Amino acid sequence: MTVVSRQYEKALAELVCAIVSIEFGIPTADLLSRTKGPAHMSYARQVAMYLMHVVFQIRIAGVGRAFGRDPSTASYACRIIEDERENTLFDHKLQILEELLNSTAILRKIRNAA
Repeated sequence: MTVVSRQYEKALAELVCAIVSIEFGIPTADLLSRTKGPAHMSYARQVAMYLMHVVFQIRIAGVGRAFGRDPSTASYACRIIEDERENTLFDHKLQILEELLNSTAILRKIRNAA
């Protein structure tokens, strides 16, 4: 793993956390904090980990690294959030967040192509 790759993972985690922090009303720094925090904060962090994995296709180990967590914690977060997608309202919220984050990926590709 190169330094650039780790910086890229960290930058993606910060981007995802910025979006999730707006949606859940939790400061970005709290989502990236080494401490677990209260349940609502942990849940928002799990959403952020899930989105980073799904939208940007970062491996679970990379997600864990970017959030300062063990890969098993990132894997657990993804399973929890995937199960929650059965809730129609929650699934709709995640779809909107995914679309927003996907638009950032598209912009990055356009800029790299130019």
